Amino acid sequence: MTLPELDTIVFDSPIARVGAFRCRVDDPRFHDSGPIQGHLVAFPRSPVMIRQSGSSTILADTRVATIYNLGREYERMPLSPDGDRSDWFAVSPETALAIAREHDPLAPDRPEAVFRFEHATTEGELYFRQRRLFVRLERGALDQLEAEEEILRLIGAVIQRAAGQPSQWRELSSRGARAHAELVASARALLATEFTESIDLTILAQRLGTSPYHLCRVFRRGTGLTLNNYRLDLRLRLAVERLADPRVDLSRLAHDLGFSSHSHFTARLRHWFGAPPSVLRAALQ
Repeated sequence: MTLPELDTIVFDSPIARVGAFRCRVDDPRFHDSGPIQGHLVAFPRSPVMIRQSGSSTILADTRVATIYNLGREYERMPLSPDGDRSDWFAVSPETALAIAREHDPLAPDRPEAVFRFEHATTEGELYFRQRRLFVRLERGALDQLEAEEEILRLIGAVIQRAAGQPSQWRELSSRGARAHAELVASARALLATEFTESIDLTILAQRLGTSPYHLCRVFRRGTGLTLNNYRLDLRLRLAVERLADPRVDLSRLAHDLGFSSHSHFTARLRHWFGAPPSVLRAALQ
């Protein structure tokens, strides 16, 4: 039986390539789909656990951009029934080296491993920026010069973010720091798979084996966000993805994502991304 292609290419040029990766949980290639085919940044659209060879396992969700060097081997573990859905932006080795040197003073000169970082958190503006760029590339709305320029700027922003982000858990030998990091990771994994559901703090803490107060304090310290705002961010990022489809009814979308009303959804989206749904939808066309 011939297996379906995992990647759909939406843009290809000598220095940049962009595609959508889709791998079902029941696909025999899910856990190991082979080494990475380029220097790239991927933006997950479904939560999945990723472990690059020789590194720790991370939760890759819509708040994270994962970073890979050409030929890097990795494996994934499922979290969502959607499997692994991500959009990726790749550049040539020479271009990757130039980007790394611009934003990372410690970038190695080896073109096969120029990116020292494996992931970066993405604020709302950067998340929306990559979604809009991908949609426009998918629809052929950009000429090659503009497309290449925007792709390089996007990857540069991610590498700059990775190089500048502080480590929340520097004392890895500390039992307390490890326990806190593990609690934050477990909470993120739970929220990433159930963020449209209604759940109270007591139940959430019970499921994670801790007290509500401890969970709130450690999660805020580790992520910079409250549990509620973290969940809200995941909901609104999914809303942005679905807004690109003009057939999606906004009231139904608000209900499906757990908002109490259309007006509540609109207000939150405006506050988070600086514009109402109609304006965001128009920008994605």
